[in-house]
Amino acid sequence: MSWERRSSNGFAAVFQREVLAGISSGAVSSDSTPSVPNSLLLRKWLQLCEKSHPPCYWPRGKKFWPKRVIFVGNINKLTLIEEQQLGEDYLVLSHCWGGPTEEEKKRFCTTRENYASRLRGFSYDELPKTFQDAVQVTRALHKQYLWIDTLCIIQGSDGDWESEAKTMADIFACAYCTIAASSARGWGEGFLRPQSDTLDIGVQCTPGTPNCTCDFERDVDEGPLMRRAWVLQERVLSRRIIHFTAAHTYYECGDGVQCEQLTKLEPSFWKQYFILDPAFPSRLSTSGFQHTVHFVRYLLKKYSTSGLTVKTDRDVAIHSLIKRMGEVLQTEVRYGIFRCFLCSLLLWKRNENMTLPIPYKDKTIPSWSWMAYSGGVHFISGMQENLLVPRFAELDFTNSATALRVKVRQFCEKCRMGKNGEEHTIVDGIEKVGSLWFDVADQVEFKHCVVVGMGEYDEKEDLQKIYYVLMIREKAGGRKYERLGVGKVEAQYVSTGCEAGTLW
Repeated sequence: MSWERRSSNGFAAVFQREVLAGISSGAVSSDSTPSVPNSLLLRKWLQLCEKSHPPCYWPRGKKFWPKRVIFVGNINKLTLIEEQQLGEDYLVLSHCWGGPTEEEKKRFCTTRENYASRLRGFSYDELPKTFQDAVQVTRALHKQYLWIDTLCIIQGSDGDWESEAKTMADIFACAYCTIAASSARGWGEGFLRPQSDTLDIGVQCTPGTPNCTCDFERDVDEGPLMRRAWVLQERVLSRRIIHFTAAHTYYECGDGVQCEQLTKLEPSFWKQYFILDPAFPSRLSTSGFQHTVHFVRYLLKKYSTSGLTVKTDRDVAIHSLIKRMGEVLQTEVRYGIFRCFLCSLLLWKRNENMTLPIPYKDKTIPSWSWMAYSGGVHFISGMQENLLVPRFAELDFTNSATALRVKVRQFCEKCRMGKNGEEHTIVDGIEKVGSLWFDVADQVEFKHCVVVGMGEYDEKEDLQKIYYVLMIREKAGGRKYERLGVGKVEAQYVSTGCEAGTLW
């Protein structure tokens, strides 16, 4: 269990007093409407947050308003509007699309064909269940504006998805609150539980007794929504989130997590410390080099293992997040690689599925970026290991966005490449002196490499120290190379001589 339960005595006592003072749990209109105790709990969570920790409520910098939002103030008629509503708040929905059919996309998505009619108004009853539930929660919080990507971004090849996708950082960071449909695998499932399951919320739980059955890691962190790549940046950039799961409702902000049974959950490891940052990524600027690079690698690893319906979204679905991180860290970021952590982040290794690169249509992703491939990655240098790295003059970004300046070396003749099962090795006679991991199963070559680091705490003799290297091969055009994989080897098996080149 990664979360520690604590009592929330003061909040629990006040909430129970208000519920038991005479609020009727039967004053509801349908099974999909939040019960009165539940609605009150959601509002109390947000009010307490606004009063006790302002960083969670007030967005940093300029006040942002999305290009479009949905007005939900009328009972059955919804309206897509483009005018900025000064002094108002909007909520956002984080949800799984769930693989809708083409007919469902045509019916529910905003397109050029139905755009004008949606500006005039459309029916609540026309929406799928997950969207209807989001409208109900927005109204229960006494708000009138809601942002849902499917409805507020014009979909299709003639839409404005590409431009709007780049504003995700502001859309989620400046929202009043994010509604996370954590239990819904698609549009049609919905996420509000029937009233009979919610009547005990805050009523039967005894204040100060943190003995509830909630499991935030199981319900949220490992739930279907958080396994989607797009949702990672939505969660990290949101300042406040209400997670609706099949078992419990949770409230997450910079102060921790509250569950519906009035228990407070606090993270016990540093990764959550950054994720819960209400002004993400401000904490990265004060956390020190090692903690920061470790978190960046954790975040990229988690993102790479998350699901994408469209493989070519690999670079876009995290664009807003890494752009904001680069601004705070005051460093250049190219294709998911931060210049200030260049060497450490180049040492990525594919987990499995050694298929060819993603066939991006209108752009080129360099071979040295993990974004070039689908599937999970991790990093071969240890999380607790400091690397001695080459000077930037030897290894750095070039004026070309897709090229790195490198020093190209060769493996010495006294070693050769071997194979032990699925692992490629470097051997001297019968002795193993290194390991190699190639990016594509049938693209294996053992000749050129680029040294990107050396273990700082290695107590071996200089010739036996471990080099971390990129495996490369020459391309047509002279001194141009492409990455084949990554590895580590004793220093004596890499040539001391080198020549300048570019890695594409």
